[in-house]
Amino acid sequence: MSWRHENHGDSPLRREVESLFSDVLGFGRPPAADAGRWPPFLDLIEEPGVFIVEMDMPGVRLQDLSISVTGRRLNVRGTRASVRDSSSAHIRVRERWSGAFSRSIELPGPVDDAPAATTLHEGILRVVLLRRSAQP
Repeated sequence: MSWRHENHGDSPLRREVESLFSDVLGFGRPPAADAGRWPPFLDLIEEPGVFIVEMDMPGVRLQDLSISVTGRRLNVRGTRASVRDSSSAHIRVRERWSGAFSRSIELPGPVDDAPAATTLHEGILRVVLLRRSAQP
């Protein structure tokens, strides 16, 4: 939710209040957006023999992603290109974020060192990780 009005500008007080509402109520700008990053939301699904991680990746291309597994941690890094060149227009409200992002998640059990399958379809990244039995 943004309450920016063309006559109020981008005052420090407005930014502080908007940040407070965003942090407390969970809407508005993503917390990392001020740093030029955006945190993609994810689901972790457990099925027999696999963990599946699905992440929202609108506007991201598979070649712009780096996906790695370290121990029980899945790491996803990438970039999303800007949707509009801001030099030619005065943008009054910007809620679609671009730039670099990084997200990692600790998996509930050991997995293979590389994803078994990775797909990106209609803005959803799907990473399938084969579970390993714990080593004695």
